[in-house]
Amino acid sequence: MTFEILRQPTRLVGAALLATTALSGIASAQETATVAPVAAQGADSDAAGPDQLADITVVARKRSENVQSVPIPITVITPAELSRQNLVNFTDFQTKFPAFSVYLTNPKQLNLGVRGIGNNGFNTDGIDGSVGIFVDGVYTGRQGMVSTDFTDLADVELLRGPQGTLFGKNTTAGAVIINTLKPSFDFAANAEATVGNQGYKEVKGGATGALIPDKLALRLSGYYSQTDGNYRNLYNNGYQNARQGQGVRAQLLATPTENLSVRLIGTYNHQAFPTISPVILQVFDPTLLKARMAAAGYTLTTSNARDRQINIDGALNAVTDTRAVSGEVNWTLGGSTLTSITAFEHWKCFTNNDNDYTQLNAIPDYGSCNDEHQLSQELRFATARNKPLELTVGGFLSRQKLQVDSRIRFGDQYNIWAANPSATLFPAVGGRTWAQGAYAARLAGLGFASLATFHTDTEAAFANATWHPDAARRLAIDGGLRYTWEHRTEVYDGVVSSNLGGFSTAQINALSPSGANAQLGHVDDRLNDRSLSGEASVSYKVTPAAMLYAKYARGNKSAGFNLLPVNASNPDASVLRAVTLYGAGQQVKGETTDNFEIGLKSEWFDRHLLLNLTGFHTKVRNYQANESVGVGNTAAKFLANVGSLTSDGVELEGELFLFKGLHMKGFGAYNHAYYSSFRNSTCPATTTATVCDLTGRQVAWAPKWTADLTTDYSHAIGDDMVGYGLVDVNWRSKQNTTITLDPTAEIRPYALVSARVGLQLDHGRFDLQIWSENLFNKTYFINLLGLTKSTGIVQGYPGSPRTFGGTVKVKY
Repeated sequence: MTFEILRQPTRLVGAALLATTALSGIASAQETATVAPVAAQGADSDAAGPDQLADITVVARKRSENVQSVPIPITVITPAELSRQNLVNFTDFQTKFPAFSVYLTNPKQLNLGVRGIGNNGFNTDGIDGSVGIFVDGVYTGRQGMVSTDFTDLADVELLRGPQGTLFGKNTTAGAVIINTLKPSFDFAANAEATVGNQGYKEVKGGATGALIPDKLALRLSGYYSQTDGNYRNLYNNGYQNARQGQGVRAQLLATPTENLSVRLIGTYNHQAFPTISPVILQVFDPTLLKARMAAAGYTLTTSNARDRQINIDGALNAVTDTRAVSGEVNWTLGGSTLTSITAFEHWKCFTNNDNDYTQLNAIPDYGSCNDEHQLSQELRFATARNKPLELTVGGFLSRQKLQVDSRIRFGDQYNIWAANPSATLFPAVGGRTWAQGAYAARLAGLGFASLATFHTDTEAAFANATWHPDAARRLAIDGGLRYTWEHRTEVYDGVVSSNLGGFSTAQINALSPSGANAQLGHVDDRLNDRSLSGEASVSYKVTPAAMLYAKYARGNKSAGFNLLPVNASNPDASVLRAVTLYGAGQQVKGETTDNFEIGLKSEWFDRHLLLNLTGFHTKVRNYQANESVGVGNTAAKFLANVGSLTSDGVELEGELFLFKGLHMKGFGAYNHAYYSSFRNSTCPATTTATVCDLTGRQVAWAPKWTADLTTDYSHAIGDDMVGYGLVDVNWRSKQNTTITLDPTAEIRPYALVSARVGLQLDHGRFDLQIWSENLFNKTYFINLLGLTKSTGIVQGYPGSPRTFGGTVKVKY
C-alpha cells in the first residue's frame, strides 16, 4: 500500500520534523538551563476551600492559564464530573456543553456542531469537520475516529468560535480538547465495575508509578464495556442497537533532566455493535412501499419512540479499530518552552448493513468502510509566562490518506422495495411486470463496488502574542495569525462487481443511482487551497475576580470534494439536476467564518458563585452543507455551498456553592442559527417544489435553546464515610434534523433527567453508587430522517429508554 507521508513539505515543517528527533539530545547538553515544571496536565483543579470554586487550569492558548483569565468562551468538564457522572464519550459530553450538537448513528459517522455550525450529518468523507478534536494535543483527522469511549480522562474542554490560530488544524466553529491523565512518579491504581439493565457491563482499571524514581514513569489503563440493544427486532425477537467496546492505553513519561520531559502514548480502541437501525415511524404515502409489500404478502412494520420496533431479516454490524502513537517533547530554555508533538494514527471501520431495513431480501448487504492513515507534526516555541509580552510561534504539518471502500448487493425482492427505475429498460416479461417479480431472479446477486482515495496534505505557520501594557496586568491585548497551505486529491472508481443476471449496460446504468456510495463513475481531481486566518482580542480585569473581554476571529475550512462523481461518468440523472439547480460540483468551496464576541467572566461572594456571560455574532460564508436530490433510496447525495449562515446568541454559565456540601453547575444558551442566504436548496419530499428558499430559517441540527443543571450534594456520615446524591437535568428545544427542514423531521423539545446516589468509604478509597439515566423514561428522538419519497415512509432514531444500575470503584 502506497502512502506518501511526506509529499513536498515546506522548509518550515521539514525543520520541525528534524527538530523533534534532535530535541532530546540537544537538551541533555543543557543541564544548566532554567528549571521548569512538566507541561500542564489539562484542566487541573488547584487548591481551594471544600465549598469554594477551584482554579481550573487550561491550555486553550498553548500555555497553562486559569480558565477565568482566558478571553475565550470555554466550558470544562472537570475530572470530578467525568468520574462521578461516568462521562466517557461524545454522546455524554453533549449534555455538558452549551449550543453543542452531536450527530452519531453509527461508529463511522460522528459529526459535531457548535452554535449551529458544523453538524452536517451524512456523506462528509471529502471535507473536514468544522469542529476540531484534539486528543493530548494531537489533531484527529476524521471525527469518527473518536466515536469510541475514552478512559483515564483528565478533562474535556470546549472552545467556541474559530480556533485556528494556535491549533494544528484550522476550525471554523470551535475545538474540543481532550486531555488524558499523565503518568505519575507516585504509585496509584484504580478499578471500577458497573452492571445495569439491558445487559450493561463495564470494567475499567489503571495503574501508574515510577520505573526509575524521578526519571521514568509508566501509566497503564484499559476498559471493556458492552450493552444489549433496545430496538426490538420482530423478525427474530432479538434486539438491535447493542454496543461493545474495549481499549488500552500505555504511557511513558521521561524527565531525563530537570528542564526536559518526554511523553510517549500508545492507544488501541475497538468497538463493535449492530448499527442503530432507523425505525419506520409512519407511512406518509401508502401507495408506495406499503402497497408493494402488501401485494407480495408482507406487512410493513411501523413503530414509535417508545416501542422502538423494527423488522429486519439481515445483519446490521459495524466494527472500528483505532491505533495511535504520539510523542510530546517539552524543553525549557530560560523560562521559554520548545514543544514538539509527533503522532501517527490508523483508523479503519467495517460495516455490513441490511440497507432496506425491512424483512425483505432487497438490499441484504451494503457497507461503506473507511481506512484512514494520518501523520502529524507540530513544533512551537512559547516565551516565558507572566511577562509583559507572551509570544507563541510554530508550524504544523499533517499527511492524511483516507480510503472509502463501498459496496452494495441486491436481493431477489428488490423489486418490492424499489419501483421500476425505467419501464422502457425493464418492460414486462412473459406477462409479468417489474413489480410482479419479472426481474427478481436476475437481480439477486447484482452488485456494485467503489473505491475512493483522498489525500490531504496540510502545512501551516502560526503566531500569537499577548501584551500586558500595565504593570498590574489588568489589561491584555491578544492577537494571532495563521497561514495554511493545503493540497487535496481524490480518485474514485465505481464498477460492477457482479452481474449474474446478465443485465445490459443501459439497465445497469439505470440501477446505478440505487448504489448509494457505490455508484458507477470515475473521478480524478485535485485542488490547492491557501488561507489566512487570525484573531484579536482585548480583555480588562475590572476587579481581580471579574474580567470583560471582546474578541474577533476569522476561521477558514478548506475546500473539499464530493465523494461520488459529479460529472458525466455518473449515470445518475439526478447529478445533472444537482449541478444545474443547486450549484453542485466535484469540488466544494472552503468556508470562511467571521466571529465577534463580548463576554464577562466573574466570581462572586468569596468564590462561592461563578457567572460567565457571552454574546456572539458569527457569519459563515460558503457553508458546506449536505443535500440530496432524487427519489429517496435512489437520491443523489451531494455537498454544496450555502450562500451564508449566521449564528447569533447568548450563553450564560454558572457554578454555585450554596452551603456546605451543596454544589450546583449549569448553563443556559440561546442560539439563533439561521440560513442568512440559501435560495437554491433542495426541497423536502413532502412538497412538489423543485427549488426551495430557506433564507431566514433555523439551521438543521441546531436547537435554539439548550440548558443543563447539575445539583450535587455530599454529607459526611462519619469520620471516613460520605454520602452523596446527584441530579442532572438537560433540556433542548425543538430542532429539525434534515438540511431541507422537512416538517416530518422536526424533533420536539425534551428534557432528560439522570440521578445518582452513592457512598464513599475509607476517605474516598471505595465508592459505591447506584444510578439511572433518563430516570423518567422520556420518549424522544436523537435523529429524524424525514420522508423518503420513493418508499413513502418516514424514519427516525429514538433515544434510549430508562437505564439503571450500580457501580463499585476502588482506588489505591
